[in-house]
Amino acid sequence: PGRQIGVDTGLGYRFNGHLSALLQFNFQHRAHDSGANSEPEESGTESAFLSPGIQARIGGNTLVYAFVQLPLYQHVNGIQLTADRALLLGLSHRF
Repeated sequence: PGRQIGVDTGLGYRFNGHLSALLQFNFQHRAHDSGANSEPEESGTESAFLSPGIQARIGGNTLVYAFVQLPLYQHVNGIQLTADRALLLGLSHRF
């Protein structure tokens, strides 16, 4: 496998005690694969995404959140599958 680096930053705006709007910027760089059985020409990518989202408190210490990851820039080497967008759903509980 090749080296990989990811940078994520974001902010949130609280509407009230239960609902927040979220926004993230995500950048990822993956180097070409290396090794005996690798295919360097068919690996490696660089992408940037804007990810708007929402978060809701559904209990005292429990949050549910969702993001839609929209590509701003994608560059892949060779033939690789990419997505037009991605959906992330999550549940967080603080003990």
